[in-house]
Amino acid sequence: MTVPEVSQAPNATTTVVDGVHRLQPTGISILIVGGGIAGLTLANEAWRQGHDVRVLERSPELDVIGDTFGILPPALVTLRHFPSLLQEFEATSYDALFSFYSHVGRKLLGVGEAPWNQPGAKHAAEGVRVPWIRSRYGLVAALEGQVRRLGIPIEYGKNVISYAEDGTKAAVQTDEGRVYHGDLVVAADGVGTKSHKHVLGSVARPISSGAAAYRGMIPISRLKDISDDAKKRYLSSDRPEFRVYLAGRMHMNVIITPDFVNYVLTHEDSGSADEAWRSTLPGSAVLKMIDAVPGWDPALKEIIAQTPEKSVVDWKLLWRNPQPQWSSRLGRVLQLGDSAHSFLPTSGNGATQAMEDALSLATCLALGGKDNIVESVKTHVRLRFERVSALQRFGFVNRQTLHNINVEEFEKNPAIVPMKMSRWIWTHDPVQYAHDNFSKALASIVNGAEFENTNLPTGFKYEPWTIEEELAREEQGLGSTLYSTGDWS
Repeated sequence: MTVPEVSQAPNATTTVVDGVHRLQPTGISILIVGGGIAGLTLANEAWRQGHDVRVLERSPELDVIGDTFGILPPALVTLRHFPSLLQEFEATSYDALFSFYSHVGRKLLGVGEAPWNQPGAKHAAEGVRVPWIRSRYGLVAALEGQVRRLGIPIEYGKNVISYAEDGTKAAVQTDEGRVYHGDLVVAADGVGTKSHKHVLGSVARPISSGAAAYRGMIPISRLKDISDDAKKRYLSSDRPEFRVYLAGRMHMNVIITPDFVNYVLTHEDSGSADEAWRSTLPGSAVLKMIDAVPGWDPALKEIIAQTPEKSVVDWKLLWRNPQPQWSSRLGRVLQLGDSAHSFLPTSGNGATQAMEDALSLATCLALGGKDNIVESVKTHVRLRFERVSALQRFGFVNRQTLHNINVEEFEKNPAIVPMKMSRWIWTHDPVQYAHDNFSKALASIVNGAEFENTNLPTGFKYEPWTIEEELAREEQGLGSTLYSTGDWS
């Protein structure tokens, strides 16, 4: 089969809206299901690259749920092209310093700046300061505001229940019976997406990790009456802080900002957790859980006790095996972000990879052009799957590491902890990578030509893996083989 002729990336600006220079129209219409991080990132970048976009979101309005998360530089490589969004991104970021603590409150290691912000480091997002932490709601609101300023249609209260396609277009139907069409439909609506049946033939089976995470958010205004000792040790820093507290088979991330304290306690699942933001508990449940391990810092417990009533999210941590089939049989329905690949929080990469997906897809569609949408979709998946799968496994290994650290040994020798936020993760540019590799990856799709991804650690040999295999090794007291090949420094 002949490789389709590839369009040169359009570089002529046809219009400017809100300071964003839109490139030459491609004539490709994209219907995005899901108005979260992945869907809104795709909407903005696809519009910039000349595609026609519409967004459908299940929630009745912009959702305020969520706390904090990290976004790494590769997700932000085109942010400089959105001047208003860049300003709002900076306003929702917290330039935190990172440290490890023992659960008794003793500082074990001050890591400091993110590795991409260390002196001499050069990350992928040109001209953007990328701190460790940002507000989840703040970023979603900023992305949604950019969508509205660009005039991209976004409709709330649209619950998509089914997908369909033929050789020229795809469609979805909502629970109210309305049908929407596009040259391509992108399911960016998370782990509960209804697209699995159409894309995979069945719902992706989740596997219990045996763990859950309590996620709590405490406004600073609620901490005015805590003890002077707690204020001095937790609220006196000139910079926001990102602390990881180690306590054997559980660990707690504590984010301290001028606006709030956010904590995430990963613990054994009692069976009451759910994979949803709506499953809430009081802060007393967190205190009861940590008291199972004696000696927790009393000042930290004092802060947790100020959690607003019934506001702690009890999030069940489920694993799903890497799924290489992100697109449907006819290639007109594609899964993006958590719909295609869910991440454990310990990867620090879930939102980043969803945004990388969006940038890669918009670029591949522009390079392939309207006549080659299906081939472009398959090429995008070829470029992305191995990188995403390796990082999913990376999150599993980090979870193992955090829950098996000997604190006394770690305090003497921090090098024993093989947690690596490696250069290959944060120097990657998904847009440039698509430009550089689209034709070669396309040829591998069309006629089986050889193609090897380079968006992985140097020398790394990707091998398929499953959660069941990783769990079996763990039960035998064996570590993961993830780091056995490649440069993870």
